Amino acid sequence: MNWWLLSVAVIGIGAVAARRYAPWLEQMLRAKLEPSPPPPMLREATALDHMIEALRTEKDPLERHRLLGAIVDESHRQRADAPMKKVFLRFAGMHVKELPQMAAALKAAHGGRLPAVPTFDLLAAALEGEGRPEEAASIRKQAEKWGLIDGGTTEAAVRKPVRAKRTRTSPLPAKPARRRKPRKPIERKS
Repeated sequence: MNWWLLSVAVIGIGAVAARRYAPWLEQMLRAKLEPSPPPPMLREATALDHMIEALRTEKDPLERHRLLGAIVDESHRQRADAPMKKVFLRFAGMHVKELPQMAAALKAAHGGRLPAVPTFDLLAAALEGEGRPEEAASIRKQAEKWGLIDGGTTEAAVRKPVRAKRTRTSPLPAKPARRRKPRKPIERKS
């Protein structure tokens, strides 16, 4: 009998609560019935993300050089985007700093000479574009110290002037055109 009275009391309390707190109960039931919004989608991993992840575990100097060069090239292509510009500056700086540790292995693999490392030139140009010419000059001096030829960073390339050709679209003044004598008008017989 006690269980029966207790059950009736619980049902009565539930009925009173349902009338008094109807909006709250509806909100609770609606939340359980409606699916929760999906978590925000993370962007899909790109080739650049895979290269950066591979660089974290890579210890071989030749492979690190290759990965750093590829990361710098890819991020340089997308440098108009502000986050990509930061990625470019970070990994280009890392490549320049790690080159002394990689130099012996690179020379051994390339017949006693360092291969061309365009990172120096790209980084120097980016630093000049940001208004940091002192840092760009130090990067170029490092390239000269290592004997790297990066698109005109050596003294010989700077000293040698290039002669411009005259073309129709050239900004150089064209030769003046030769003036012809005016022709006499033809007289017609009527």
